Amino acid sequence: MDIKSLAAEGLKKTQIANRLGVDRSTVAKYLALENVPPRLKRKAPSLKIDPFVNHLKARLAKYSELTAERLFREIVELGYSGSRRTVRRFVANVRPHHERVYKPVETLPGEQAQVDWGHFGTIEIDGQKLNLYAFVFVLSYSRMRYVEFTTSQDMATFLACHSRAITYVGGCPHEIVYDNAKTVTLERVGSVVRFHPDLLRYAAAYGFKARACWIRDPESKGKVESTVKYVRQDFFYATEFSGLEDLNRQGRTWYNEVANQKVCAATGEVPAQRLVAERQFLLSLPTKAVELPAEDTARVTKTCLVSWGSNQYSVPHRLARKLVKLHIYEDRLDVFLGDEKVVTLPRCRGKGQRIIQDEHYEGRSPGPSGKGSSLQERFEAIGKVAPAYLRGVAKSQTGHLREQAESILALCETYGTSEVHQAMERAATFGAFSYGVLKRILERQQRAPEALPERPSEGVPVTVAAPAIAVQQRSLDYYAKAGRA
Repeated sequence: MDIKSLAAEGLKKTQIANRLGVDRSTVAKYLALENVPPRLKRKAPSLKIDPFVNHLKARLAKYSELTAERLFREIVELGYSGSRRTVRRFVANVRPHHERVYKPVETLPGEQAQVDWGHFGTIEIDGQKLNLYAFVFVLSYSRMRYVEFTTSQDMATFLACHSRAITYVGGCPHEIVYDNAKTVTLERVGSVVRFHPDLLRYAAAYGFKARACWIRDPESKGKVESTVKYVRQDFFYATEFSGLEDLNRQGRTWYNEVANQKVCAATGEVPAQRLVAERQFLLSLPTKAVELPAEDTARVTKTCLVSWGSNQYSVPHRLARKLVKLHIYEDRLDVFLGDEKVVTLPRCRGKGQRIIQDEHYEGRSPGPSGKGSSLQERFEAIGKVAPAYLRGVAKSQTGHLREQAESILALCETYGTSEVHQAMERAATFGAFSYGVLKRILERQQRAPEALPERPSEGVPVTVAAPAIAVQQRSLDYYAKAGRA
């Protein structure tokens, strides 16, 4: 076409050949042709799999889920000598594909709402970087939307967002559809679902039915899925905000003035106007505000701390080591011991924080300050000599100290505390500090008390034997000679 076009402009064959970078004879050849000949198609080379194509297609038409590996083994037995990869490529191209076809789901006014979470990155609050989520609620009939940004997806926040969304639209739908989040479903086997008890209690209070969509089937709650995308693209992207409150303030303005006032492509109507007709079919709200907490249990530590939500809170010391019940709200924790509400704790935002209130430790039983363990206290309670005698046992290095102390306390149960104390006084007089010495004295006291020396008077000093240390003696002449040297 270029050759004929240039020739029509009046260029000669040599000029055309130089301009197009071809030989002059090529220009002459194509100028002599009235029509450009069709391009010849090269014959496709034969493949090793060609003789087995009909067999593979027939097998896949009858059993569409046969694997390429199994089909490969079948045609190898029929004489195929090619590669597995060739079979896999062929099967991928000819296997019947069952594309899913969706039917629009139309709901009646007041019949259904859909709820989902969206993740929107992070936000910094009080120096902490926290995950940022959006709770999204949409009425399926009118497409009326409610959006709230939070830093938590826990049950208390989840239920509180429900309450604000239901109040916003002016009534409760008969059914709410969810995905399979842990705040919704605990377990699932096919269509049989075990819902979270906190969600069921909330649903019973408002009168709606909870329904979980099929796993890996976002289209079954497509209205809220598309709303999450709408929030992300039409509002959140490029929005600047100073904090969570500012973000929610801007969000309320957006869904009040834009999202709920714009004609919906699916319904052809404005959601706010369509809600007017739907509102009469919604369930009435309770006359008194329902505040249902999430419930949990926790074991209080010996340091009077209870853990929840990756944070630790102090509780009154009388709850130490006890199992308590927690009622969790958005802004607080109520701690119960049985049916008694013991304390209300303000919830903290974020994770890894420890909130300690000094008044929770007032009046607690102090530990054995400066007096050692309870074993030491029981030993020293034997009598006046006992503290010094225990130190003597430690310095004598006769057996293990704890075993010696426990064995001596056992003598008190057998012979009596006063007798053991008397034996201690006698043993200390001679610097004998051990369980064995006390036991022998006590046995003699029982067999023949007159054979023992008279009981020492009170105030006998207790001395502890110290190891003898030999010191080398030198004449003073040695130091005089050393000084002259």
